[in-house]
Amino acid sequence: MRIQILGPISAWRDHEPLDLGPAAQRALLGLLTIVCGQPLSHAELLAAVWPDRLPPPTARNVIQTHVKHLRSILEPDRRRRAPSKILRQVGDGYALHVPGAAVDVVRFRHQVTAATGLAHRGEINGAADLLGQSLALWNGSPLADIPALTAHPKVVALAAERQAVLDRYGDMMIAAGRAGEALPVLEEAAAAQPLDESAQARLIRAYHAAGRRSRAFSRYHQVRRLLTEELGVGPGPQLTTAHTALLRDEAPAAAPAEPGPATVPAASTEAAGGAFVVPAQLPADIPDFTGRGAELRHLDRLLAERPGPTSAGAAPAALVAVSGTAGVGKTALAVRWAHRVRSWFPDGQLYVDLRGHDADPPVAARQALAGFLRGLGVAGADHPPGTEERAAAYRSRMDGRRMLVVLDNAVSAEQIRPLLPGSPSCFVLVTSRDSLAALVARHGARRIELDVLPQDDAVVLIRRLTDPRLTNEPGATAALAVQCARLPLALRLAAEMTDSRPGTPLTELVQELADQRHRLDLLDAGGDRRTGVRAVLSWSYRRLPADAARAFRLLGRDCEPDVEPQVAAGILGTTVAEAWRLLDLLARAHLLQRGPGCRYGMHALLRAYAVHLVETEHAHTERPAAIGLPG
Repeated sequence: MRIQILGPISAWRDHEPLDLGPAAQRALLGLLTIVCGQPLSHAELLAAVWPDRLPPPTARNVIQTHVKHLRSILEPDRRRRAPSKILRQVGDGYALHVPGAAVDVVRFRHQVTAATGLAHRGEINGAADLLGQSLALWNGSPLADIPALTAHPKVVALAAERQAVLDRYGDMMIAAGRAGEALPVLEEAAAAQPLDESAQARLIRAYHAAGRRSRAFSRYHQVRRLLTEELGVGPGPQLTTAHTALLRDEAPAAAPAEPGPATVPAASTEAAGGAFVVPAQLPADIPDFTGRGAELRHLDRLLAERPGPTSAGAAPAALVAVSGTAGVGKTALAVRWAHRVRSWFPDGQLYVDLRGHDADPPVAARQALAGFLRGLGVAGADHPPGTEERAAAYRSRMDGRRMLVVLDNAVSAEQIRPLLPGSPSCFVLVTSRDSLAALVARHGARRIELDVLPQDDAVVLIRRLTDPRLTNEPGATAALAVQCARLPLALRLAAEMTDSRPGTPLTELVQELADQRHRLDLLDAGGDRRTGVRAVLSWSYRRLPADAARAFRLLGRDCEPDVEPQVAAGILGTTVAEAWRLLDLLARAHLLQRGPGCRYGMHALLRAYAVHLVETEHAHTERPAAIGLPG
C-alpha cells in the first residue's frame, strides 16, 4: 500500500494504481491521511464533505457509504464482516492505519525531523540535502485535485509546513555556499508568492551569494515597485536588509538557528511519525485594505528589533498592542501585517478572537489556552484542568519556537497575561479598544494608537469599494468620507449601501446621511449585531461604569466640537478633578479623543450614538439637548 497526498491524491496497492472514487470520498481519505493514525470525528468529516453548506439529512449514511467503498478499495481481500485493519472506526469517527513509510506526508516529516537533528550537530550540508529530498516529494499543493479542501485548516497547515521547510532549505543552502543549486526552487517559490517579502528577500540573498548581483538588484526593484503599486507600502525589514548587504557587497547573513526540540511536539509524535505541528490559524486577509503604510512600517521596525532566536531565555517575547476606537480597522491591520510577515515565523501562527467587545461574553484565558494547545498538537484529553497549568504547558510548547501570536479584540491586560509566551523567539500582537496601560507598564508592550483614516485614504477606500461611475463627483465622495467619520467599517457599510441601490447617485446617499440621527439607522448592516455601526459602538459603551456611561452621553450631546475639563465639569455637574478622571477613562476606552490643549472630542458617529442613547434609553432621565446636532 502506498498513499500520496503531497499533490493530487493517489494510492497504489501492489504497484497498481487505485481508483479512489468521487471527490467527496477522496476528501475523506485525504484528511485521514494528513493526520495519519489520529481519528477524525463524524463532525469533522461532515465539514470536509460539505464545507460551504449544511449537511443533508442523509449525511451520516453518505459518510458511511464512502467509508465502506474506501475499505473495499484499500482491502479487497477482507472478509465481509471482518473488522477493517486500515480504516478503523474510533468513537463516532474513523482513523487510517497504514505503515508510515507508505505515506508521502509521513516520509516528508521524518526527513524534516532528521534534517533538524543534523543541523543541531552542525552538519549543514547533510541537513540541506535531506530538506531538498523532502521537498522533492511534493508534486503540487496538498490534495490539489480536491478544491473543496483548499481552505481546510489541516490542508492549510500542511501547506505551511512545506513553506517552512522551503524557507529553511534556502537559508541552509546559502549558508553552505550552495546558493546556485537552490536557485530553481527559490525562483519558483518567489514567482508563486510575488508579495511575500520573505520569499523575495531569500531569492535576492541567493542571487547575491551565487555572484549574480545584477539579478539581485533587478529583483529588489521589481518587488519594491510591486509592493508600492499593490499594497501602498515600501520594503519591509527583510528586503531592506538584503538590499543593504547588496549595496555594501557584504556576504549574505548565515541561516538562522534551527528551532530546538520543542518544535516537534511530543503529543503528535506517535500519531504522525514525529511530525512538525505548524499551526496556521490566521483568518483570511482583508480585501481592499487601504492605507496604514506608516503603521505597517512601524510594525516592521518593531519586528526587526525583537530579540533573535538565540537570545537569552530571560528575554520576554516581543509584545505590541494596537489600540483604537470601534470600527477603526485594528483587526484588519493586524491580519494584513501578520500575513505579510508570516514567513518570519516558520513554526506557525496562532490566532484567537477574545471577544472583548462583542455580542457574546469575552473568551476566558483558560478557553483560549485550550485552543492554542490543540493547535500545537496537544490532544484535549492531555490539557491540564487549571488556567495556570495550561499557561505553563503552553509556554513550554512555545519555548524556542519562532511563532506569531495574534490576540484580537482583547478586553483587558488581565485577559491577555496567561496567553503570553515566555520565549524571546515569539512575537505577540494584541488588538483592543482599551489602551491596555497595564500591559505597557508591566510587560513592556509597545503601543500603536490607530486613528481614523486620513481623508485621502478614506476617499481612496470609497473608490475601491464602489462602482467607479458613482465616484465621478469628488465633492460627494469627500463628503461621504466625512459623514462616515473616516472609519473603515462605516465606509465599507456606506459602500455596501451604494451596491444595494444600483443607479442611485452618490449625492443622494450623501443627502440621506446628512441627518446624524438617521445616519446610524442607515449604517446598520441589515441589523447585524457584529457589523452595524450602532451595534459595534454599543459594546464599548456597555462596558463602561455607570458614571462614565452618563458622561459619554452628556458630552456627546453637549460638547461641540470638543471640550476642556473645566467646561466638562459644568456639563456633568462634577468637580474639575472628577471631570478629568471621567475624560481620561473615556479616552482610554477610545470613546473620546484627546486633542491639543487638554481638549477632548468625539467623531461624528460617536456623537450620533450618544444622542441616540439620550433620546431613547434615557429620554426621561436627562434634560433635552442644549446644543443641536450639525448636518
